[in-house]
Amino acid sequence: MKDFRYIFHTIYFNFHYLPFRQALHLPILLYRPHLLSCKGKVEIITDKGKVSFGMIRLGFRKVSVYPNNGVTWEQKGGTVIFRGNAIIGNNTYLSFGGNTVVDFGNDFTNRAGAKIISYHGIKFGEHTRFGWGVVCMDTNFHPLYDIDKKTFKRASGPIVIGDNNWFATECKIMHSVVTPERCIFGMGTVVTRNCEKQSYCLMGGSPVKILTKNVMRIVGQDDEELY
Repeated sequence: MKDFRYIFHTIYFNFHYLPFRQALHLPILLYRPHLLSCKGKVEIITDKGKVSFGMIRLGFRKVSVYPNNGVTWEQKGGTVIFRGNAIIGNNTYLSFGGNTVVDFGNDFTNRAGAKIISYHGIKFGEHTRFGWGVVCMDTNFHPLYDIDKKTFKRASGPIVIGDNNWFATECKIMHSVVTPERCIFGMGTVVTRNCEKQSYCLMGGSPVKILTKNVMRIVGQDDEELY
């Protein structure tokens, strides 16, 4: 752990949320945390039931072009589940309502700028990748009233993200979205519940549509060398 200034926040967070035997390992590390509310539950559930030091890292600076603001944590209740390793980088905001369940599949990664807001439930598949500044929210908070039908339009709903999904910089994932495995969403895509359910494709635009088929990201073999 490179910066020990926040070790007391880390100790508090682990022992506040986790069973004693898990908390002893300090599996969750915090950097520049802003703890607005720490209600509800946090669970670490792995296949072998083991946890390790620093397997979940929140707020650490990985990207230089974003402010080094750490992580803001606001849990008003509900349950947050980590099913393995997770990196949620600097300048991120995590807000969870009282009845939600947010389930991070193993190997969730965002390097900077994510905003994840859940009041109805979000499930992330394994190896989910968020680019810089991705927003994921299962409610827009403000339902519109349909004058003709005399009822409010749907403004919220759970989100389910398939395995190996990659959301590029500044994507917006809206309520009620369900995606299959191995989808790529291009920069600035607004992902709505009307997105097509097809794997191995690149989607983009607003409204979202398929741009390229039969493509996939191979993590670790897709980094362009810059000179």
